[in-house]
Amino acid sequence: MIEEKETQLKQYLELTKAVSKALHQGEEGKVPVLIEKREACISTINKLDAEAGMVLINENIQAQLEELIILEKEIQSKMQHMMKRLSHRVRYAQNEQYLRSQYEDWVTVSKGVFYDSKK
Repeated sequence: MIEEKETQLKQYLELTKAVSKALHQGEEGKVPVLIEKREACISTINKLDAEAGMVLINENIQAQLEELIILEKEIQSKMQHMMKRLSHRVRYAQNEQYLRSQYEDWVTVSKGVFYDSKK
């Protein structure tokens, strides 16, 4: 059972490295798919621990977890930076939309029709 957990944790570690690499290269579109695969690994690991009735751990698992902690902090930092950039883009787009709406016609008159105002 512990070997299966090591295998799943190794796969989780590889997926985490792939997430970090995708964020570093600016390929944010790949991240959600990789995160879903990581979630599947986590659920499998949790099932293994539940079947054993305790948290399965050894030196290899401990080393992998320490490496994962470092990668997770890096990913968290990159994700926060990406969220700030997206927030700035959204605010910029909203500001542009607001400025454009200030110059739209307020009177609902079909264009191209002449109305005689002297009548």
